[in-house]
Amino acid sequence: MDYELQNNNKLYTNSHSLCLILYWKTNLIVLLEFDYDIEQSKWMEAQFVSDYFYNCSRFVLEDPGVKALLRNTSAQYSMIILEASHTDALYGFSQVFNAPLVGIAAYGSAWNIDFLVGNSAPSVYEPMSALGYSPGLSLLEKWHNLIFITEERLVERFIYLPRQIDLYKQNFPNAPVSLHDLRRRFSLILINQHFSMGRVRSNVPNLVEVAGMHLHEPPEPLGAELKQFLDEAEHGVIYFSMGLQMLDKWLPPKMLATMLAAFKQLKQRVVWKSNDPTMANKSTNVYARGLLPQRAILKHPNVKLFITHAGLLSTIESTHYAVPLLCLPIFFDQFQNSDRMEKIGVARSLDITGLMPEMVVEAIEDLTQKPSYKQRALELSARFHDQPMTPIETALWWTEYVLRHKGADHMRIAEQEMSLVQYYNVDVVSVLFGRIGLSAMIVIFLGWKLVSLATRNLEYRFNVPMVR
Repeated sequence: MDYELQNNNKLYTNSHSLCLILYWKTNLIVLLEFDYDIEQSKWMEAQFVSDYFYNCSRFVLEDPGVKALLRNTSAQYSMIILEASHTDALYGFSQVFNAPLVGIAAYGSAWNIDFLVGNSAPSVYEPMSALGYSPGLSLLEKWHNLIFITEERLVERFIYLPRQIDLYKQNFPNAPVSLHDLRRRFSLILINQHFSMGRVRSNVPNLVEVAGMHLHEPPEPLGAELKQFLDEAEHGVIYFSMGLQMLDKWLPPKMLATMLAAFKQLKQRVVWKSNDPTMANKSTNVYARGLLPQRAILKHPNVKLFITHAGLLSTIESTHYAVPLLCLPIFFDQFQNSDRMEKIGVARSLDITGLMPEMVVEAIEDLTQKPSYKQRALELSARFHDQPMTPIETALWWTEYVLRHKGADHMRIAEQEMSLVQYYNVDVVSVLFGRIGLSAMIVIFLGWKLVSLATRNLEYRFNVPMVR
């Protein structure tokens, strides 16, 4: 039974427990009307993402239904479920209702998610944003990536966290613990990834992979006009979408005109998700709409290629339906997603800032004419589907496990309660090296004294005049 609040937050209950689920509409970014610069720096991108998640947290906390809920002293909940990344202010609900905290990492895992569950081994770190990050393994590249991750820690410390802390203090003034302590108390985080998609990681027990959880819901059906367009495509169909939240005005100038010029040269039909369908529909082989049933399109047997921004949900859906990809990454995790799909052999990538019609046509022909891309897509899809339980069943089982065991504190590694100094044995190492250093200083001092004494003896022997 669901009780829906005004901002789409839900209270989910069954015969055993009551859970508070906090989330927001996917078109929030459109409502906020951000101005996004495609060529912005890492710090500018961080400010953009910080503004987005700050407003997500603020919209939830300002919801009249949520405010009434916080004032209701008789309300009791068994679990708090929310987006784990960058919505730190909302963690306060777990303190208000004294309930375990369960996170959903919609964008997969990176070092900030690892931190929340105590998975602090540097060898598994991945950046939140791949802008400037190198996946190489040479000493120089490792050093560069260490600096890169350190920079991201500074970004989180000085851009993301301060505004979330302010929201936390404003809305949960009586919380018994600080937000910094609360960030290390997640009972479970469900991450939207799976190792079969080229992202093998070392996960702690309370970090569970559930990529494709949203695929449990049946896809929205095709409209009659779109279905006919797909069914009658003699040479196949190419689906082009830069994601639900990406506005055309944020794309590089002339990019859309470049894509349209490329599509006019193709024998295949093109289905295009565009904010300006009138412009896209100028070509006879293009069907453009502002909203399209993506999963139903990818499922259609005539679809040969998906041109995408390489968002995580899009790559998961293309894997599910075994459709090769032409990736045009823009920001955040999309560069990593694109790189992984290329390495698996189901995709190619192009730089969005330097597109030419000839480049697009060449990539499309390569991806649609070489059977190896489709074959590898089928193999990847088979691996992705070969799981003991569906992703939604996995998520439900572990969520209920946390409920059955009252927060399942035994799943959290002991290191999660340790400070950074304790976790890396800095105290032990400092004592060890301190003793070694002291011993070395004593040896050096004694050696210097012996050398000095020997030198004086030699000088005395050879410089003192002989007595007659």
